[in-house]
Amino acid sequence: MYAAIKRELADVWLGFFVWTGPNRPAAQAARRKGTENFAVIAAAVLPWSTSLASVCGLAFLLGFLSTIRPAAFLRSLKHPASLTALALCLIAVLGVFWADGISWAERFRGLTPMAKLLGVPVLIYYFSQSDRGRYVLYAFVASCVILMLYSWVVLYWPALSIHYKSDQPGVPVKNYIDQSQGFAFCAFALAAVAVDGLRRQRQALAISAAIIAAALLANLAFVNVSRTALVYCPVLAVFFAYRYLGRMHFWIACLALVVTTAGLWTISSNLQHKVSAAFSEYRAAQKEAGSTSVGQRLELWNKSIELFKTAPVIGHGTGAAKPLLTRDIPKQAASPANTSGNPHNQTLLFAIQWGLLGVLVLYAMWGVHLLTFRGEGVVAWIGLVAVVQNILSSLFNSHLSDFYQGWLYVLAVGIAAGTLTRTAAPQQRAAVLSLNRS
Repeated sequence: MYAAIKRELADVWLGFFVWTGPNRPAAQAARRKGTENFAVIAAAVLPWSTSLASVCGLAFLLGFLSTIRPAAFLRSLKHPASLTALALCLIAVLGVFWADGISWAERFRGLTPMAKLLGVPVLIYYFSQSDRGRYVLYAFVASCVILMLYSWVVLYWPALSIHYKSDQPGVPVKNYIDQSQGFAFCAFALAAVAVDGLRRQRQALAISAAIIAAALLANLAFVNVSRTALVYCPVLAVFFAYRYLGRMHFWIACLALVVTTAGLWTISSNLQHKVSAAFSEYRAAQKEAGSTSVGQRLELWNKSIELFKTAPVIGHGTGAAKPLLTRDIPKQAASPANTSGNPHNQTLLFAIQWGLLGVLVLYAMWGVHLLTFRGEGVVAWIGLVAVVQNILSSLFNSHLSDFYQGWLYVLAVGIAAGTLTRTAAPQQRAAVLSLNRS
Protein backbone atom coordinates (compact mmCIF):
# COMPACT_ATOMS: atom_id res chain seq x y z
CA MET A 1 0.00 0.00 0.00
CA TYR A 2 2.77 2.43 0.97
CA ALA A 3 4.67 1.67 -2.25
CA ALA A 4 1.55 2.25 -4.36
CA ILE A 5 0.85 5.60 -2.69
CA LYS A 6 4.48 6.63 -3.11
CA ARG A 7 4.36 5.70 -6.80
CA GLU A 8 1.17 7.70 -7.34
CA LEU A 9 2.65 10.76 -5.61
CA ALA A 10 5.77 10.46 -7.76
CA ASP A 11 3.59 10.38 -10.88
CA VAL A 12 1.73 13.48 -9.72
CA TRP A 13 5.04 15.30 -9.15
CA LEU A 14 6.34 14.26 -12.56
CA GLY A 15 3.11 15.27 -14.29
CA PHE A 16 3.01 18.74 -12.77
CA PHE A 17 6.64 19.79 -12.63
CA VAL A 18 8.67 17.92 -15.25
CA TRP A 19 8.34 19.21 -18.83
CA THR A 20 11.87 18.87 -20.24
CA GLY A 21 14.97 16.77 -19.77
CA PRO A 22 15.58 13.01 -19.61
CA ASN A 23 12.47 12.41 -17.48
CA ARG A 24 10.14 14.02 -20.01
CA PRO A 25 8.78 10.68 -21.43
CA ALA A 26 7.97 9.49 -17.90
CA ALA A 27 6.32 12.83 -17.14
CA GLN A 28 4.20 12.58 -20.30
CA ALA A 29 3.10 9.09 -19.30
CA ALA A 30 2.22 10.38 -15.83
CA ARG A 31 0.14 13.22 -17.33
CA ARG A 32 -1.70 10.78 -19.58
CA LYS A 33 -2.45 8.53 -16.61
CA GLY A 34 -3.64 11.50 -14.53
CA THR A 35 -5.87 12.69 -17.37
CA GLU A 36 -7.44 9.23 -17.65
CA ASN A 37 -7.98 9.20 -13.89
CA PHE A 38 -10.05 12.38 -14.16
CA ALA A 39 -12.26 10.67 -16.74
CA VAL A 40 -12.71 7.75 -14.34
CA ILE A 41 -13.57 10.08 -11.44
CA ALA A 42 -15.98 12.07 -13.62
CA ALA A 43 -17.86 8.88 -14.49
CA ALA A 44 -17.97 7.88 -10.82
CA VAL A 45 -19.45 11.19 -9.62
CA LEU A 46 -21.81 11.75 -12.59
CA PRO A 47 -24.79 9.94 -10.93
CA TRP A 48 -24.32 12.03 -7.78
CA SER A 49 -23.12 15.55 -8.50
CA THR A 50 -23.29 17.85 -11.50
CA SER A 51 -20.70 20.21 -10.01
CA LEU A 52 -18.08 17.54 -9.28
CA ALA A 53 -18.54 16.01 -12.72
CA SER A 54 -18.02 19.45 -14.30
CA VAL A 55 -14.81 20.04 -12.31
CA CYS A 56 -13.44 16.63 -13.32
CA GLY A 57 -14.40 17.29 -16.93
CA LEU A 58 -12.47 20.56 -16.87
CA ALA A 59 -9.47 18.82 -15.31
CA PHE A 60 -9.63 16.14 -18.02
CA LEU A 61 -9.68 18.85 -20.70
CA LEU A 62 -6.59 20.54 -19.22
CA GLY A 63 -4.81 17.20 -19.08
CA PHE A 64 -5.82 16.49 -22.66
CA LEU A 65 -4.38 19.83 -23.81
CA SER A 66 -1.11 19.05 -22.03
CA THR A 67 -0.69 15.68 -23.79
CA ILE A 68 -2.23 16.31 -27.20
CA ARG A 69 -0.30 15.65 -30.39
CA PRO A 70 -1.89 18.10 -32.83
CA ALA A 71 -1.21 16.13 -36.02
CA ALA A 72 -2.61 12.90 -34.58
CA PHE A 73 -5.64 14.73 -33.16
CA LEU A 74 -6.42 16.33 -36.52
CA ARG A 75 -6.20 12.90 -38.17
CA SER A 76 -8.60 11.47 -35.59
CA LEU A 77 -11.18 14.14 -36.45
CA LYS A 78 -11.78 12.26 -39.71
CA HIS A 79 -13.64 9.60 -37.74
CA PRO A 80 -17.30 9.80 -38.86
CA ALA A 81 -18.53 9.85 -35.26
CA SER A 82 -16.36 12.91 -34.63
CA LEU A 83 -17.31 14.69 -37.84
CA THR A 84 -21.05 14.48 -37.25
CA ALA A 85 -20.74 15.70 -33.65
CA LEU A 86 -18.63 18.61 -34.84
CA ALA A 87 -21.19 19.37 -37.55
CA LEU A 88 -23.91 19.81 -34.92
CA CYS A 89 -21.65 22.11 -32.91
CA LEU A 90 -20.89 24.15 -36.04
CA ILE A 91 -24.59 24.63 -36.77
CA ALA A 92 -25.13 25.78 -33.18
CA VAL A 93 -22.32 28.33 -33.50
CA LEU A 94 -23.62 29.64 -36.83
CA GLY A 95 -27.14 29.78 -35.41
CA VAL A 96 -25.95 32.41 -32.94
CA PHE A 97 -25.64 34.87 -35.83
CA TRP A 98 -29.05 34.33 -37.44
CA ALA A 99 -30.97 34.35 -34.14
CA ASP A 100 -33.28 37.34 -34.10
CA GLY A 101 -35.09 39.11 -31.30
CA ILE A 102 -33.12 37.58 -28.42
CA SER A 103 -30.17 38.89 -26.45
CA TRP A 104 -26.61 37.76 -26.99
CA ALA A 105 -26.61 36.28 -23.48
CA GLU A 106 -29.55 34.03 -24.44
CA ARG A 107 -27.78 33.03 -27.65
CA PHE A 108 -24.64 32.00 -25.80
CA ARG A 109 -26.72 30.13 -23.20
CA GLY A 110 -28.16 28.16 -26.09
CA LEU A 111 -24.64 27.09 -27.04
CA THR A 112 -23.87 25.60 -23.64
CA PRO A 113 -25.84 22.32 -24.04
CA MET A 114 -24.17 21.71 -27.40
CA ALA A 115 -20.62 22.25 -26.15
CA LYS A 116 -20.55 18.81 -24.54
CA LEU A 117 -20.61 17.21 -28.00
CA LEU A 118 -17.04 18.48 -28.47
CA GLY A 119 -16.18 15.78 -25.96
CA VAL A 120 -16.92 13.07 -28.55
CA PRO A 121 -13.90 13.78 -30.81
CA VAL A 122 -11.70 14.45 -27.76
CA LEU A 123 -12.59 11.11 -26.17
CA ILE A 124 -12.29 9.21 -29.45
CA TYR A 125 -8.78 10.57 -29.93
CA TYR A 126 -7.74 9.98 -26.34
CA PHE A 127 -9.06 6.46 -25.88
CA SER A 128 -7.90 5.33 -29.31
CA GLN A 129 -4.46 5.52 -27.68
CA SER A 130 -5.35 4.21 -24.22
CA ASP A 131 -6.43 0.80 -22.97
CA ARG A 132 -8.03 2.20 -19.81
CA GLY A 133 -11.45 3.02 -21.21
CA ARG A 134 -12.88 0.03 -19.38
CA TYR A 135 -12.06 1.66 -16.04
CA VAL A 136 -14.44 4.51 -16.86
CA LEU A 137 -17.23 1.94 -17.29
CA TYR A 138 -16.22 0.16 -14.08
CA ALA A 139 -16.36 3.45 -12.17
CA PHE A 140 -19.78 4.38 -13.51
CA VAL A 141 -21.23 0.92 -12.85
CA ALA A 142 -19.81 0.81 -9.32
CA SER A 143 -21.24 4.25 -8.61
CA CYS A 144 -24.67 3.24 -9.90
CA VAL A 145 -24.61 0.04 -7.83
CA ILE A 146 -23.92 2.07 -4.67
CA LEU A 147 -26.72 4.47 -5.64
CA MET A 148 -29.04 1.51 -6.25
CA LEU A 149 -28.39 0.12 -2.75
CA TYR A 150 -28.85 3.60 -1.29
CA SER A 151 -32.11 3.86 -3.24
CA TRP A 152 -33.53 0.79 -1.49
CA VAL A 153 -32.53 2.24 1.88
CA VAL A 154 -34.24 5.60 1.34
CA LEU A 155 -37.34 3.88 0.00
CA TYR A 156 -38.01 2.71 3.56
CA TRP A 157 -36.19 5.51 5.43
CA PRO A 158 -36.76 8.68 3.35
CA ALA A 159 -35.11 10.90 5.97
CA LEU A 160 -31.74 9.44 4.91
CA SER A 161 -32.02 10.97 1.41
CA ILE A 162 -29.53 13.64 0.40
CA HIS A 163 -32.25 15.50 -1.48
CA TYR A 164 -35.63 14.30 -0.26
CA LYS A 165 -38.57 14.61 -2.66
CA SER A 166 -41.92 13.37 -1.41
CA ASP A 167 -43.14 12.66 -4.95
CA GLN A 168 -40.02 10.63 -5.87
CA PRO A 169 -39.67 7.74 -3.39
CA GLY A 170 -36.42 5.83 -3.53
CA VAL A 171 -34.51 8.66 -5.23
CA PRO A 172 -31.80 9.96 -2.86
CA VAL A 173 -30.08 12.37 -5.30
CA LYS A 174 -30.93 14.14 -8.56
CA ASN A 175 -34.25 12.78 -9.92
CA TYR A 176 -35.90 9.54 -10.97
CA ILE A 177 -35.35 10.21 -14.69
CA ASP A 178 -31.57 10.48 -14.29
CA GLN A 179 -31.50 7.53 -11.91
CA SER A 180 -33.45 5.34 -14.33
CA GLN A 181 -31.21 6.31 -17.24
CA GLY A 182 -28.05 5.27 -15.40
CA PHE A 183 -29.47 2.05 -13.96
CA ALA A 184 -30.86 0.89 -17.31
CA PHE A 185 -27.62 1.70 -19.15
CA CYS A 186 -25.55 -0.27 -16.62
CA ALA A 187 -27.97 -3.20 -16.59
CA PHE A 188 -27.83 -3.74 -20.34
CA ALA A 189 -24.07 -3.13 -20.49
CA LEU A 190 -23.56 -5.77 -17.78
CA ALA A 191 -25.86 -8.20 -19.59
CA ALA A 192 -23.35 -8.24 -22.45
CA VAL A 193 -20.47 -8.63 -19.98
CA ALA A 194 -22.27 -11.66 -18.51
CA VAL A 195 -22.69 -13.31 -21.91
CA ASP A 196 -19.10 -12.57 -22.86
CA GLY A 197 -17.93 -14.00 -19.55
CA LEU A 198 -19.82 -17.24 -20.20
CA ARG A 199 -18.31 -17.52 -23.68
CA ARG A 200 -14.82 -17.01 -22.24
CA GLN A 201 -15.58 -19.50 -19.44
CA ARG A 202 -15.18 -16.82 -16.78
CA GLN A 203 -18.09 -17.97 -14.67
CA ALA A 204 -17.41 -15.70 -11.68
CA LEU A 205 -17.47 -12.59 -13.86
CA ALA A 206 -20.58 -13.76 -15.73
CA ILE A 207 -22.53 -14.55 -12.57
CA SER A 208 -21.52 -11.29 -10.87
CA ALA A 209 -22.48 -9.19 -13.90
CA ALA A 210 -25.81 -11.01 -14.28
CA ILE A 211 -26.70 -10.56 -10.60
CA ILE A 212 -25.88 -6.82 -10.64
CA ALA A 213 -27.82 -6.32 -13.89
CA ALA A 214 -30.84 -8.10 -12.42
CA ALA A 215 -30.61 -6.03 -9.22
CA LEU A 216 -30.56 -2.78 -11.20
CA LEU A 217 -33.59 -3.82 -13.24
CA ALA A 218 -35.38 -4.94 -10.06
CA ASN A 219 -34.83 -1.48 -8.61
CA LEU A 220 -36.46 0.03 -11.69
CA ALA A 221 -39.39 -2.35 -11.38
CA PHE A 222 -40.06 -2.08 -7.66
CA VAL A 223 -38.61 1.22 -6.41
CA ASN A 224 -38.93 3.97 -9.03
CA VAL A 225 -38.74 4.22 -12.78
CA SER A 226 -39.21 6.92 -15.37
CA ARG A 227 -41.95 6.38 -17.94
CA THR A 228 -39.33 6.94 -20.62
CA ALA A 229 -37.44 3.90 -19.34
CA LEU A 230 -40.58 1.83 -19.89
CA VAL A 231 -40.16 2.67 -23.58
CA TYR A 232 -36.46 2.06 -24.13
CA CYS A 233 -35.93 -0.93 -21.79
CA PRO A 234 -38.12 -3.36 -23.80
CA VAL A 235 -36.51 -2.17 -27.05
CA LEU A 236 -33.01 -2.69 -25.64
CA ALA A 237 -34.05 -6.12 -24.39
CA VAL A 238 -35.17 -7.09 -27.91
CA PHE A 239 -31.92 -5.71 -29.37
CA PHE A 240 -29.95 -7.72 -26.85
CA ALA A 241 -31.79 -10.95 -27.68
CA TYR A 242 -31.34 -10.33 -31.42
CA ARG A 243 -27.63 -9.66 -31.03
CA TYR A 244 -26.70 -12.50 -28.70
CA LEU A 245 -29.18 -15.28 -29.48
CA GLY A 246 -29.88 -17.44 -32.49
CA ARG A 247 -33.08 -17.05 -34.48
CA MET A 248 -35.05 -19.72 -32.61
CA HIS A 249 -33.81 -18.58 -29.21
CA PHE A 250 -34.56 -14.98 -30.15
CA TRP A 251 -38.29 -15.67 -30.53
CA ILE A 252 -38.30 -17.70 -27.31
CA ALA A 253 -36.60 -14.77 -25.56
CA CYS A 254 -39.20 -12.33 -26.93
CA LEU A 255 -41.99 -14.53 -25.58
CA ALA A 256 -40.18 -14.75 -22.23
CA LEU A 257 -39.87 -10.94 -22.21
CA VAL A 258 -43.63 -10.58 -22.68
CA VAL A 259 -44.35 -13.09 -19.90
CA THR A 260 -41.81 -11.47 -17.57
CA THR A 261 -43.22 -8.00 -18.22
CA ALA A 262 -46.75 -9.23 -17.50
CA GLY A 263 -45.56 -10.93 -14.32
CA LEU A 264 -43.77 -7.79 -13.11
CA TRP A 265 -46.87 -5.75 -13.87
CA THR A 266 -49.02 -7.95 -11.65
CA ILE A 267 -46.69 -7.74 -8.63
CA SER A 268 -45.17 -4.26 -8.94
CA SER A 269 -47.30 -1.38 -7.68
CA ASN A 270 -44.58 0.94 -8.98
CA LEU A 271 -45.09 -0.17 -12.59
CA GLN A 272 -48.86 -0.15 -12.26
CA HIS A 273 -48.82 3.39 -10.91
CA LYS A 274 -46.46 4.73 -13.59
CA VAL A 275 -48.41 3.28 -16.52
CA SER A 276 -51.89 4.00 -15.19
CA ALA A 277 -50.85 7.57 -14.27
CA ALA A 278 -49.74 8.19 -17.86
CA PHE A 279 -53.16 7.20 -19.24
CA SER A 280 -54.98 9.13 -16.52
CA GLU A 281 -52.94 12.25 -17.26
CA TYR A 282 -53.62 11.91 -20.97
CA ARG A 283 -57.37 11.68 -20.39
CA ALA A 284 -57.23 14.70 -18.06
CA ALA A 285 -55.28 16.63 -20.69
CA GLN A 286 -58.08 16.07 -23.18
CA LYS A 287 -60.43 17.92 -20.84
CA GLU A 288 -58.04 20.66 -19.66
CA ALA A 289 -54.85 21.35 -21.64
CA GLY A 290 -51.68 21.62 -19.59
CA SER A 291 -53.28 20.38 -16.37
CA THR A 292 -50.96 17.35 -16.06
CA SER A 293 -47.40 16.38 -16.96
CA VAL A 294 -48.60 14.64 -20.13
CA GLY A 295 -50.85 17.58 -20.93
CA GLN A 296 -47.97 20.02 -20.54
CA ARG A 297 -45.87 17.98 -22.94
CA LEU A 298 -48.65 17.93 -25.53
CA GLU A 299 -49.09 21.68 -25.21
CA LEU A 300 -45.36 22.27 -25.58
CA TRP A 301 -45.20 19.99 -28.62
CA ASN A 302 -48.04 21.88 -30.28
CA LYS A 303 -46.36 25.23 -29.60
CA SER A 304 -43.03 23.88 -30.88
CA ILE A 305 -44.57 22.65 -34.14
CA GLU A 306 -46.17 26.05 -34.72
CA LEU A 307 -42.82 27.75 -34.10
CA PHE A 308 -41.11 25.36 -36.50
CA LYS A 309 -43.62 26.21 -39.22
CA THR A 310 -42.68 29.87 -39.05
CA ALA A 311 -38.98 29.13 -39.79
CA PRO A 312 -38.76 25.60 -41.19
CA VAL A 313 -35.41 25.67 -42.97
CA ILE A 314 -32.84 27.14 -40.57
CA GLY A 315 -35.02 27.84 -37.53
CA HIS A 316 -35.04 30.82 -35.22
CA GLY A 317 -31.40 30.55 -34.17
CA THR A 318 -29.37 29.30 -31.23
CA GLY A 319 -30.94 30.01 -27.85
CA ALA A 320 -34.35 30.91 -29.31
CA ALA A 321 -36.29 27.96 -27.83
CA LYS A 322 -36.83 29.25 -24.31
CA PRO A 323 -37.74 32.88 -25.22
CA LEU A 324 -40.18 31.70 -27.88
CA LEU A 325 -41.82 29.01 -25.77
CA THR A 326 -42.27 31.34 -22.80
CA ARG A 327 -43.22 34.57 -24.55
CA ASP A 328 -46.99 34.05 -24.05
CA ILE A 329 -46.78 33.84 -20.24
CA PRO A 330 -48.55 37.19 -19.64
CA LYS A 331 -51.48 36.02 -21.79
CA GLN A 332 -51.75 32.50 -20.41
CA ALA A 333 -50.09 32.65 -17.01
CA ALA A 334 -52.23 29.78 -15.72
CA SER A 335 -50.62 27.30 -18.10
CA PRO A 336 -47.62 25.53 -16.50
CA ALA A 337 -46.27 24.65 -19.95
CA ASN A 338 -45.59 28.29 -20.66
CA THR A 339 -43.01 28.47 -17.88
CA SER A 340 -40.77 25.88 -19.58
CA GLY A 341 -38.25 26.68 -22.27
CA ASN A 342 -37.81 22.99 -23.03
CA PRO A 343 -40.20 21.25 -25.45
CA HIS A 344 -39.29 17.85 -23.92
CA ASN A 345 -38.42 16.44 -27.33
CA GLN A 346 -34.93 16.62 -28.81
CA THR A 347 -36.13 16.83 -32.40
CA LEU A 348 -38.48 19.73 -31.66
CA LEU A 349 -35.78 21.56 -29.68
CA PHE A 350 -33.50 21.39 -32.70
CA ALA A 351 -36.32 22.23 -35.11
CA ILE A 352 -37.14 25.46 -33.25
CA GLN A 353 -33.53 26.63 -33.23
CA TRP A 354 -32.06 25.26 -36.48
CA GLY A 355 -35.02 24.03 -38.52
CA LEU A 356 -34.76 21.10 -40.89
CA LEU A 357 -31.02 21.70 -41.17
CA GLY A 358 -30.48 20.96 -37.50
CA VAL A 359 -32.88 18.01 -37.43
CA LEU A 360 -31.21 16.35 -40.43
CA VAL A 361 -27.73 16.71 -38.94
CA LEU A 362 -29.00 15.41 -35.57
CA TYR A 363 -30.40 12.28 -37.19
CA ALA A 364 -27.28 11.93 -39.33
CA MET A 365 -25.17 11.95 -36.17
CA TRP A 366 -27.38 9.37 -34.48
CA GLY A 367 -27.30 7.23 -37.63
CA VAL A 368 -23.51 7.39 -37.92
CA HIS A 369 -23.11 6.55 -34.24
CA LEU A 370 -25.42 3.56 -34.65
CA LEU A 371 -23.33 2.33 -37.59
CA THR A 372 -20.15 2.85 -35.58
CA PHE A 373 -21.29 0.17 -33.14
CA ARG A 374 -22.76 -2.36 -35.56
CA GLY A 375 -19.89 -4.79 -34.92
CA GLU A 376 -19.55 -7.59 -32.40
CA GLY A 377 -18.17 -7.42 -28.89
CA VAL A 378 -18.97 -5.86 -25.53
CA VAL A 379 -17.53 -2.44 -26.40
CA ALA A 380 -19.67 -2.13 -29.53
CA TRP A 381 -22.75 -3.22 -27.57
CA ILE A 382 -22.14 -0.59 -24.87
CA GLY A 383 -21.89 2.13 -27.51
CA LEU A 384 -25.06 0.84 -29.17
CA VAL A 385 -26.96 0.86 -25.86
CA ALA A 386 -25.99 4.50 -25.29
CA VAL A 387 -27.15 5.59 -28.75
CA VAL A 388 -30.43 3.63 -28.78
CA GLN A 389 -31.26 4.74 -25.25
CA ASN A 390 -30.59 8.39 -26.12
CA ILE A 391 -32.64 8.29 -29.32
CA LEU A 392 -35.66 6.73 -27.63
CA SER A 393 -35.50 8.81 -24.45
CA SER A 394 -35.18 11.95 -26.59
CA LEU A 395 -38.69 11.31 -27.92
CA PHE A 396 -40.06 12.50 -24.57
CA ASN A 397 -37.17 14.63 -23.26
CA SER A 398 -34.31 16.72 -24.61
CA HIS A 399 -31.78 14.24 -23.30
CA LEU A 400 -28.93 15.01 -25.65
CA SER A 401 -29.06 18.61 -24.38
CA ASP A 402 -29.56 17.69 -20.70
CA PHE A 403 -26.49 17.47 -18.47
CA TYR A 404 -26.64 13.94 -17.07
CA GLN A 405 -28.02 12.10 -20.07
CA GLY A 406 -25.98 14.17 -22.52
CA TRP A 407 -22.69 13.51 -20.75
CA LEU A 408 -23.52 9.82 -20.34
CA TYR A 409 -24.02 9.70 -24.11
CA VAL A 410 -20.78 11.58 -24.81
CA LEU A 411 -18.71 9.41 -22.46
CA ALA A 412 -20.12 6.12 -23.72
CA VAL A 413 -19.97 6.99 -27.43
CA GLY A 414 -16.57 8.71 -27.29
CA ILE A 415 -14.80 6.07 -25.21
CA ALA A 416 -16.43 3.11 -26.99
CA ALA A 417 -15.63 4.52 -30.45
CA GLY A 418 -12.06 5.31 -29.38
CA THR A 419 -11.58 1.82 -27.95
CA LEU A 420 -12.88 0.23 -31.15
CA THR A 421 -10.50 2.40 -33.19
CA ARG A 422 -7.58 1.28 -31.04
CA THR A 423 -8.43 -2.42 -31.26
CA ALA A 424 -9.08 -2.21 -35.00
CA ALA A 425 -5.70 -0.64 -35.80
CA PRO A 426 -3.57 -3.82 -35.24
CA GLN A 427 -6.03 -5.86 -37.29
CA GLN A 428 -5.82 -3.37 -40.14
CA ARG A 429 -2.01 -3.43 -40.03
CA ALA A 430 -2.02 -7.24 -40.03
CA ALA A 431 -4.37 -7.26 -43.02
CA VAL A 432 -2.09 -4.88 -44.93
CA LEU A 433 0.99 -6.99 -44.13
CA SER A 434 -0.83 -10.13 -45.26
CA LEU A 435 -1.85 -8.42 -48.50
CA ASN A 436 1.71 -7.26 -49.16
CA ARG A 437 3.09 -10.76 -48.63
CA SER A 438 0.62 -12.24 -51.06
